[in-house]
Amino acid sequence: MPARHFVDHVVMLVEGGCGGDGCVSFHREKFVAFGPPAGGNGGAGGSVYIRADPTLHSLARTTRRAVAKDGLPGQGAWLHGKSGQDVTIHVPVGTTVRALGRVTSTREAACSDYFSYLFSKRHKRSTEIDPEEEPELSASRSAVWRHFPRFEDDNYERSHFFAAEEKLKSELRAQRRIAKSMPHAERSAASLTQRIDDVTRASEHWQQDAGWSVDLARATPPDSPGILLASGGNGGLGNPHFALEKYRSPKVALRGGAGESLLVSLEYKQPSDIGLVGLPNAGKSTLLRCLSRADAQVGSWSFTTLRPNLGVLRMNDDGQLTDRDAPETSRLILADMPGLIADASQNKGLGHDFLRHIERCGMLVYVVDLSGPPGSPTEAILTLNRELDAYRPGLTDRVGLVVANKADLLGAEGPEAAADAQAMLARLRSDVDMLFGYGRVPVVPVSAKHKQNVHTVAAHLQRLVRTADE
Repeated sequence: MPARHFVDHVVMLVEGGCGGDGCVSFHREKFVAFGPPAGGNGGAGGSVYIRADPTLHSLARTTRRAVAKDGLPGQGAWLHGKSGQDVTIHVPVGTTVRALGRVTSTREAACSDYFSYLFSKRHKRSTEIDPEEEPELSASRSAVWRHFPRFEDDNYERSHFFAAEEKLKSELRAQRRIAKSMPHAERSAASLTQRIDDVTRASEHWQQDAGWSVDLARATPPDSPGILLASGGNGGLGNPHFALEKYRSPKVALRGGAGESLLVSLEYKQPSDIGLVGLPNAGKSTLLRCLSRADAQVGSWSFTTLRPNLGVLRMNDDGQLTDRDAPETSRLILADMPGLIADASQNKGLGHDFLRHIERCGMLVYVVDLSGPPGSPTEAILTLNRELDAYRPGLTDRVGLVVANKADLLGAEGPEAAADAQAMLARLRSDVDMLFGYGRVPVVPVSAKHKQNVHTVAAHLQRLVRTADE
């Protein structure tokens, strides 16, 4: 079985679709030369959702940008535009989603000056905007309103346009009240997130959320669309909404609203039943190959493993390892974690990148090298304990087994060497009892290279998981 390599972190931009423009149209039929306003509303923009998918085990296929479709514009004869299609992001179970900041979209930026002016004291005094003196404000106003052909300049000069702007203000206030009254669970992540100006800086600090985050520890139910990240913009209102008692032929309509834009960080912490933890070159990848037949890379250099490798341990009724095609009664997901070094909890040697995957493991197995000088296995365990507890207190409580690897290199030179090897193993067991409690964490000597005593390790792993489930 190939060991699965995966992408565990992605920063992506999600954008809701813009609403479709409202239509400026009038009803026409036989014997009715000048009918009532008949422009339809634009369709709402599509939204962006995220779902936890149990069939995925990597973020490798996750794009760096997700954009929902824009709503379609309204048409004549009171025909409303179709809503834009939603976009759903599928991520593995165990993904942490952090909102890094709400981003101002191009459509939002184009309309912002006019909306600020609309709610200012100046608008109450006068609605006139000189395009030559204030070209930016004039362009912003044009980004909000649609006009009947060749009527844009006339519309701005007519008194009814002020009434249309007042209707727009009422509509915007109503939208804000509705948004504030919605429960947090129903609001989009973008609406709960602070705005940012520097996308690059926010991407570099991807572990700091801007007011919203969620841990997708369970699969999303099939009947749920997922968690709403960014809502689509509202569809623009057609010209019937701006009809007045004294002016029944409005020649203006609203353009569609901007969709929300959000910068998010996706961090996948690989879930597994058991994590193999140790210093570099302890033989974790070799042990994984023996237990699961995964093809994890093995080498004599430090940091051979830079990403967690996964393997499946399969066992039969007798508690023995079995082949992939043979009958099995139980299976465990094993994760070969990259080697840790001293000060890994301070992010030395990519420590945080390695340590965060350990959080998802139900149980931990320490793999230590027996072939070093006397006392080195115990020093390795002390280093691992110190770094795990410094990174997250309580992680060492998950340790259920110590595998003393490379036992084949001890005792081969004669009876005296064999006695020294037995003494080293006894001293290691005594040290483990002092650290974890007498008899709580067994020590199993193995030779992963020669596949010696690995069945004993498999039996212990099965027992550990069964005990944890009880």
